[in-house]
Amino acid sequence: MRILVFSDSLSLPRSHPETCLHEQTWPELLRKKGHEVCLSAIGGATVKDLLKQTFYFQDRRYFDLVIVQCGIVDCAPRFAKRWELKILQSLGKFGSWGMKLLNRKSIRNLRKLTYTSEKNYREGIQRLENAFDAPVVFVEILPASSSYETQLPGVSKNIEAFNTILRSHRHISMKDIPSNGIMSDHHHLSAEGHAYLADRILNQLP
Repeated sequence: MRILVFSDSLSLPRSHPETCLHEQTWPELLRKKGHEVCLSAIGGATVKDLLKQTFYFQDRRYFDLVIVQCGIVDCAPRFAKRWELKILQSLGKFGSWGMKLLNRKSIRNLRKLTYTSEKNYREGIQRLENAFDAPVVFVEILPASSSYETQLPGVSKNIEAFNTILRSHRHISMKDIPSNGIMSDHHHLSAEGHAYLADRILNQLP
């Protein structure tokens, strides 16, 4: 099959906090099974960022299947909006000091910010589905462990809310991913997690 993948960093190799090599990533595992895979991945991408990439794939008839993996960047609790971060980052040492001061659980709990609202995420997912003639399959956001919830209070609730949106479309559930499938940063796939997701995808292919 000719498969187009839109993703944030979860489809990419990593060197930290643990190592996952390029050949161990799930798009590469699909290639090894004989599928033609075109990967459009942006680290730190929101659904809005991925929508902009559809411009480069305007021959919508070429692909047999589109797989989309994004959501944790959209739904994770934040202490600042993106434009606020850009301002802080432009202030050099003063901005770095400000980010350290503001990046606290109490500030995140007070502001209750995410990069993407549920409404905008729902609309973005629908627009991605409508952008192609081929079937579009969405990969659920990885479930939050108790450690992740302790580190980032509210992330479990947000993940469940955004996954509920994905479940109204054709999707791949990740709720049963084994604990060793997620890196110690709580939101990236380990080599075992990439293998797990590749198997889930292959089981859904015609």
